[in-house]
Amino acid sequence: MKNILLLLLFVGLFSCKEKQLTPEELQPLVGKWRLNAVQQEGKDWEVVTQSGQHQFEIRYDGVILDSNGLPACCGPKFLKVNGKVFTIEPKESLPTNPTCALVNCFACETWDIDLQGNTLILSSCLGANRSRYEKL
Repeated sequence: MKNILLLLLFVGLFSCKEKQLTPEELQPLVGKWRLNAVQQEGKDWEVVTQSGQHQFEIRYDGVILDSNGLPACCGPKFLKVNGKVFTIEPKESLPTNPTCALVNCFACETWDIDLQGNTLILSSCLGANRSRYEKL
């Protein structure tokens, strides 16, 4: 009886593993994205004007690049897309971004992303804000 309970416990612990995103499933994310709206907790979406639009790029291996094609400062280690996790592992060398020397990082280790077609919604790891991007 004890062995059966231990087996059930062991199976239960390892079946709770997060779903992993394959490189093929990452492909819809690859490309350039432009911010078009922000939402604070409990409020409606606010459209972002042209002058305030932030852009970034997601590379084929999940690496986040800034609008100049350099590695984003304080980028995430994981992307969680529609509930599935992808571990970012650079497949080629990255140039140094000189701007990062001036940044004090307080970043989310995981970007929580809701992807629907050409719309990407990025939720803050603190849960209060969301940003909506459109694919370019």
